[in-house]
Amino acid sequence: MRTYLVDDAGNRVFGPGPAELLRRVRESGSLRAASISMGMAYTKALALVRNAEAALGTPLTTRVVGGTGGGGSTPTPEADALLAAYERWTAAVEASAAGQFSVAFARTGDGAMPKGGPGCGAPGGAELARRVGVCVLASGHATRFGSNKLVEPLFGEPVLGCALGCVPVGLPVVVSSASPEVDALCDARGVERVRPQGSLQADSVRALVSYAREASWDACVFVPGDQPLVEQGSMTSLLQVAADRLDACVRLSWRGRKASPVLFPSSMYGRLERLQGDVGGSAAIGADDACLSVEARWPWELWDIDTPSDLARICEIVEAGLGRGA
Repeated sequence: MRTYLVDDAGNRVFGPGPAELLRRVRESGSLRAASISMGMAYTKALALVRNAEAALGTPLTTRVVGGTGGGGSTPTPEADALLAAYERWTAAVEASAAGQFSVAFARTGDGAMPKGGPGCGAPGGAELARRVGVCVLASGHATRFGSNKLVEPLFGEPVLGCALGCVPVGLPVVVSSASPEVDALCDARGVERVRPQGSLQADSVRALVSYAREASWDACVFVPGDQPLVEQGSMTSLLQVAADRLDACVRLSWRGRKASPVLFPSSMYGRLERLQGDVGGSAAIGADDACLSVEARWPWELWDIDTPSDLARICEIVEAGLGRGA
């Protein structure tokens, strides 16, 4: 499915391309950097933004002049509101389409779904031929959120508890924890935990990889504790792909945008243990490494929580019945 906003003449003025461009402008603080990350010419990116602005009658980016980074661009409040509305609408359309597909193709001669349609990739157990464990990153300081986001309630469950819900039954789990609240949650659920020897991301990565090495895991899947809507089906698909490529990293993505969770083979443990500073495991992936992508079922599986508005956005998805298990 592809969703677009069009003008009265039927010309496309906003869709997946401009939406992704605005997301990357928000992340990078630069329209030029956003266009480069998408493999798009800056002139084309500028034209997309200007065309949408003219058709919608509102500015979508604001120029930031000067500063240590030399200036850049940031989305306007109107752009943030547009993007949020577009994502809600797109999600609802895709959910409806998936449901209608399941009804229309419920039986195709032998009673099976067409290969490649929604619902494919059911657990087959092949991934368990390797000893794979799940490493959950839950030791951040949540400075942008203002409190411990991982224990914030998300419809009766802590955010971290929702993140743990993506783990397929039977996989061992370890959580990097730096707070009594996370400790208590892990202990109540019988989940193993480790304490990083520092406060940076790399410290958590090293602690988790050390546990994975001692546990003799052939591979480990890094899952952010603030990414609560990852589907078990997506995790299972990731593991099945990895079972056929023992040397490869495998990561969840949405329409070409790679994100987390990420599976690392044990051959990369050494590099992960050498990471320093405020960087995650992705920093250990080199340009020559085999890195495969598995498409998520829904875009919000890749959403993490940095601010209260991020949590509110995820709550909207759950309230609409579009989250995990819907």
